[in-house]
Amino acid sequence: MSHTPTTTLALGTLALCALSLTGCATLSDSMHNQVSGHADSRADLASPPAWMPADATDITSVTGTAAKDDADAPETVVFTSADGVSAQGCDTVPRTSAPVMTVPEAPDAYAAKTVVRCGAWSLASEEDRWVAWTPNTGDGAS
Repeated sequence: MSHTPTTTLALGTLALCALSLTGCATLSDSMHNQVSGHADSRADLASPPAWMPADATDITSVTGTAAKDDADAPETVVFTSADGVSAQGCDTVPRTSAPVMTVPEAPDAYAAKTVVRCGAWSLASEEDRWVAWTPNTGDGAS
């Protein structure tokens, strides 16, 4: 099979496109001062939050990277759970905060009148899809 310059150029362009597509999420994260991750289930997480239900699946997180201290970094987590959040130490309060970081297909936190507050985290749901965020300034946490 002979290779013409056009064939070589086309193959090179195709390879470059494939390579660039694999780096899109990383490039997008860097440009938006955030890092994102995904886990299929709670069991796949190295250290899941105590408030996350055992049946949590399809877990996506976005964490801001522009904070000077990692402890101050805003984070949003979206997951599916039929069991819902019922962790010890959580209570229901009026919602006055909202997620800083955006996760596609997250429930609309602004539609929630109340949230489940678990320490520094606030959570709201639409049916079995949950959105959790920190900081939750105004929802009764510091």
